[in-house]
Amino acid sequence: MRPIPWRRAAAIALAAIGLILLAITLRNSGDFLIVDNRQKSDAIVVTQADSLDSAYWVGLHLLLGGYGREMFLDARKNRIYFGRNQAEEAEEFIRKTAAGASRQVNVCAIAADTTAQEAYEVGDCLKGRSIRSVLLVVDDFHSRRSLAMFSRLLPQYHWSIAPVRDAARFNGGWWRKRVWVRTAVVEWQHLLWWELLDRWRYAPMGSST
Repeated sequence: MRPIPWRRAAAIALAAIGLILLAITLRNSGDFLIVDNRQKSDAIVVTQADSLDSAYWVGLHLLLGGYGREMFLDARKNRIYFGRNQAEEAEEFIRKTAAGASRQVNVCAIAADTTAQEAYEVGDCLKGRSIRSVLLVVDDFHSRRSLAMFSRLLPQYHWSIAPVRDAARFNGGWWRKRVWVRTAVVEWQHLLWWELLDRWRYAPMGSST
């Protein structure tokens, strides 16, 4: 048997190394989506999400733990459930569950369909208050993109983020369940879309451009 020429052997070795690196990158791509750099801030914002109840309780726990002076809960004003919109339901829920902290919790009524539009509406809710730093509370798989978007669109505030875990929808080991695979793929599409296109389409709030 003739020995494999060194150039061909080198090419095979490089290809093998490339495949290994690709496998490692894919394996860790779910964890890359998750950011947790929570910091004590002037305000806490709980963004709109399918698991809004879970995010609310995480936000309230952080508020009571001294991570913010007040909290804003994003709730929709344009979706009606049995005669009441989500923002109205949220206000009643806060009165029943926030107890002594209810005066520190505000509803930020939104109508946004995208995270970028939501950021602008959050900016309106924060405007006119003595707030310089904000802690975001979001779904874990959405945390990296949310931090990038809010930091870009509302640069007048210092942003940090606390992810909300929901094992029914996502996990860093995204390849183990079909629903986790779907969530990871969709979120990666959205993250790339933001970085390549929407970052340049949406101007920071208050910008004249």
